[in-house]
Amino acid sequence: MSSAFKNFFITFAICLLVFAFVGFTFVYDWLLDVLNFSDMNETSESVSTNVSGETSEEQSEVVVPDSGIDENGDVFTAFVMCVDSEGKMLNGVFIDSNGKSKQFIYCPVSANLKTTNEIGVNVPLYDLFTTMSPDEIAQCVSTLTGINTDYCLRFDREGLKSIVKSIPGAYVELGSTETVTVVNPIYSTYVPEDGMPYPEDYYITIQNNADGKVLLNELVGNRTALEWLLEYNPNFDGTEYNALYTKIAKAIIRQFFTQENAMKSTEIMAMLISNSDTNLTLDRASEHLDTIFSYNTFKRHEINYPSNWEQAVDRLRELDGSLK
Repeated sequence: MSSAFKNFFITFAICLLVFAFVGFTFVYDWLLDVLNFSDMNETSESVSTNVSGETSEEQSEVVVPDSGIDENGDVFTAFVMCVDSEGKMLNGVFIDSNGKSKQFIYCPVSANLKTTNEIGVNVPLYDLFTTMSPDEIAQCVSTLTGINTDYCLRFDREGLKSIVKSIPGAYVELGSTETVTVVNPIYSTYVPEDGMPYPEDYYITIQNNADGKVLLNELVGNRTALEWLLEYNPNFDGTEYNALYTKIAKAIIRQFFTQENAMKSTEIMAMLISNSDTNLTLDRASEHLDTIFSYNTFKRHEINYPSNWEQAVDRLRELDGSLK
């Protein structure tokens, strides 16, 4: 009896092992089909709950909250600046037109703002940018703003003249009591006679009209108001006078972006590029055309660059809306 029982027990144990192996093989595959382990490491917020009897594939979909960001939106970032005859920056504006978040940042940046150069010395931007290429300036502005800046456009007095010609109704606002008076150069050799009045056009006077503006393309004598203003120099020692030029440049940069209907064309961008030292190509400008001229379309933020770098970066990235 003991020998028969022993043989039965051995046979029974072998059968159990065989059935267990076969059962585990098929049951394990079945469990993998029924249970989905792919979301084990995801938070409860990222997993959708399906109670409508749909398939297991649909149950495992991840719900992405609507953030209001268009990931396919176009982004145009640039630094636009005017320079004097030595190439020193007089004023500049950081532009961030973001088609992803539909935000437009217009941020004037002072030429006196100091930042650290490559050898660790604090220098003002008007010195730092003088020897830099447009690409290098764009990289520096990326650091200043915390926002990747792709392009730089740098123009001088001659470039400004061409740009102003393309802007309908281009203007500058002088001070309410400010009058610019210059001697008409046609009288450069004129010798006044005792007791005789000066010719009526001996002095050329530029001041605001009734609307409080000087129309820059308007003829005054034989020149435009812009030409007279840019040539005005009260410095008796002959040193360059940039106050009026800077004021005009600030006004024109803004008007260039605000007049979307008049300025949004490939021809205008070709003109701008040809009158600037820039890394922006016409092909790229054409691709960005709608985004460049979104000053009146996107939500607009106008902010002067804060004096504190960390605050500036935090604030500008917040206003950009797509950098989280």
